[in-house]
Amino acid sequence: MIFFQDSPLSPQAPEPRRILIVKMSSLGDVIHALPALAALRALFPQAEIDWVVEEPLADLLPGPPILNNIIIFPKKELKTFNLLKIWRILRSFRKKLKAKNYDLCLDLQALAKSSLVALLSGAKKRLAYWETREGSFLVSKGVKGPRAQDHVVERYLDVIRYLGPVTNELAYPLPDFGPLREIFAQKLIDLGAQEPRVVFFPGASWPTKLWPPENYAALGRELAKKGYALVLGGGSGEKLLTQKIKDLAPDLSWVDLAGQTDSRGLMALVSLAQLVVGSDSGPSHVATAVGRPTITLFGPNRPARTGAYGSLARNLASPAPCAPCFRKVCPKNFVCMAQISVDWVLKESLLALRP
Repeated sequence: MIFFQDSPLSPQAPEPRRILIVKMSSLGDVIHALPALAALRALFPQAEIDWVVEEPLADLLPGPPILNNIIIFPKKELKTFNLLKIWRILRSFRKKLKAKNYDLCLDLQALAKSSLVALLSGAKKRLAYWETREGSFLVSKGVKGPRAQDHVVERYLDVIRYLGPVTNELAYPLPDFGPLREIFAQKLIDLGAQEPRVVFFPGASWPTKLWPPENYAALGRELAKKGYALVLGGGSGEKLLTQKIKDLAPDLSWVDLAGQTDSRGLMALVSLAQLVVGSDSGPSHVATAVGRPTITLFGPNRPARTGAYGSLARNLASPAPCAPCFRKVCPKNFVCMAQISVDWVLKESLLALRP
């Protein structure tokens, strides 16, 4: 094996037997960390590997033999002003983690809360990727590797490279969503969305990331002319947005599944698409992970760091001079997303849809 000069392991040292990964949120961030899990499993095939995650995202993670145990972080229980209760919850959580006797903890969140979990784990070796924030450097050692300035997927992989060699093959280990895929396949057919299909995810966590709904309507009209069925997806909070898109193009046969997919349902839905188009949000990363062509629209953020990652991903960054600004509130009337033209997205969509 080849080791970094200051790696905590050496050719003479025993391999870690029990490893804990800490990556608790969000959807896209958990997906970005999956290649690191695959590389870690390949590096230590006999180790027991566990993962701490927040409950809504647990279904994104695979089970054995890739991941042995999924540990739910008690976020809901900690939402209290009762300091005694918080102390008791953390004490109980610490006892649960320490009972596993972890040799190594990998903090892939690199925040204060994740580093606290790493500390509570009792692992003597606690590593994080180099861009530690919010005081996390106090309890986790940041690893700055050869891809430190690259995409966050590669930054996470640098933590694994610190421990040993990693292949260039990018893998996203996922749970089994086959039964749900069959259910969604039949549902789409019953609703009139035969193949080929394009799925739009117009929602986002920041208002500055939203592409105008009239643009989705116009793009849908052009794709429908070419024979593509149109599907709208998203969370339950995005139903008003998907309804607005349908209202702007009432002549089109939209299938609206907003609010009808959990984590594994989302995997199933995007796996049935010939193309996924959406804003900078979790579904684009899920689509890439399941191997579907993806077009993601960027305004306030940089795709080079957090865009959909892989050979099938196309990230379109706004040409606006003010982009990227990294702001959740726009002082310029959302000019950056509006400058991503329908013609540009249509052109890239048709290129991605080529057999």
